[in-house]
Amino acid sequence: MNRIILATLLLAAGAALADGAPDPKKDPRRTYSTDGWELAWSDEFNGADPLGYLGNWQHEVGFLRNHEPQYYTSNRVANCVQRDGVLTITARKEKWPNPLYKDRALGGWYRQREFADYTSADLQSRRTFHYGRVEFRAQMPGGWGAWPALWFLGDCLRKPKDDPEYYNWPCCGEIDLVEIWGNAPTGVKACLHSSKIGTRVKPNEQHTVTGGGEFRANQPGQEPWNGFHTYTLDWYEDRLYMFYDGHLYADVNLARSDWPDGQNPFRKPMFIIMNLALGGYGNKVVDVDTVDEKSGKTIPAAKFPMELKIDWVRHYRRAGSAD
Repeated sequence: MNRIILATLLLAAGAALADGAPDPKKDPRRTYSTDGWELAWSDEFNGADPLGYLGNWQHEVGFLRNHEPQYYTSNRVANCVQRDGVLTITARKEKWPNPLYKDRALGGWYRQREFADYTSADLQSRRTFHYGRVEFRAQMPGGWGAWPALWFLGDCLRKPKDDPEYYNWPCCGEIDLVEIWGNAPTGVKACLHSSKIGTRVKPNEQHTVTGGGEFRANQPGQEPWNGFHTYTLDWYEDRLYMFYDGHLYADVNLARSDWPDGQNPFRKPMFIIMNLALGGYGNKVVDVDTVDEKSGKTIPAAKFPMELKIDWVRHYRRAGSAD
């Protein structure tokens, strides 16, 4: 950042505090606590039916995003199963036919592959969430090549396209509570994606990032694949706080996402996505086997199958809150 700009920002911040504005770094909400939260809903994945999770979740199917190599299947126990109190999403290295290939003349990268080399699963919550605490207890896959994520999209995306409340991505808003890129398996990363002005036409041209953070879980026993860990989103009307086992790693001012007309996608209901993609590498998508930028050597992906395990998902509200 330019030193003059930085100095100006620091002076402005100091003036705001001098005028009595609260210091955001002293906000008690930055400290993880269980006090004052009441359980509103949960899925503990305790049922005996291997597909019993479908009461609360639904599958997305096919090649979906970012030119990723995995094909997401539906209702397939080999890729997603509820068993022994845990939901397990499994990525497998196997050949899988792409039914859209027959229409490849219509265009689109998702039609150009006759077969996938990998399968996995992607789940959406049927219900929506609006403020409060949303918490996951999960064990991530270890090793290079896996790209697991626990994240949220605006429910307006699921409305009919002729509905005046429909907004496409990124106008719908996206909260990445955690994604772990394939080349950095100890990096717990968070990000908020939105639109600069909320235009419903050609929305990708207005994409912007309005916040984020990262926690390096690289101490022995702390790694995301070393047992189950807790990922927490505390969602208020003014700010978001994200915690890894109680460690704060993201603090986002939601006012940064306000549109000129006063709307804000992060003050509207959102749904959860839990998925295990493959090949994440920074802001790029690459092959599952990755080339190390420093050495130039190819680093093979971790052994398949890879597993993302979710012990539970819980939604809490503040005591006495109507939201």
